[in-house]
Amino acid sequence: MKDRLKKVRKEHGLTQEDIAKILGVDRTTYTFYETGKTSPSISTLITLSNIYNCTLGYLAGVEENNPRFKRVQTDISLADPDPVARLSKEEQLAVLYFRLVPDEKQDEALDLLRKIGRRG
Repeated sequence: MKDRLKKVRKEHGLTQEDIAKILGVDRTTYTFYETGKTSPSISTLITLSNIYNCTLGYLAGVEENNPRFKRVQTDISLADPDPVARLSKEEQLAVLYFRLVPDEKQDEALDLLRKIGRRG
């Protein structure tokens, strides 16, 4: 699992500090997950699988391919094979936080962002 955690974090262009902030833990706690000194709780693993858009089996290394991974086709992705890589670190974190919002609350979260955007 430790190797897979590091691999998917790097694939998403995130630091250990970024993921630690999202999880609400100290960076050293997350570092221990990646080095195998400690193991994350099942609820933390579920959160990580949501952040990385992968299955628990993939994170644990028992699935070779990530069956949940899908590239979303948008206007941007037609011109750029990896549009997320073009986002700033803050924008990437916003996407990760949005993935943690329960499906039934995502419309509400988007409405809130639209309202905040209009105020600026």
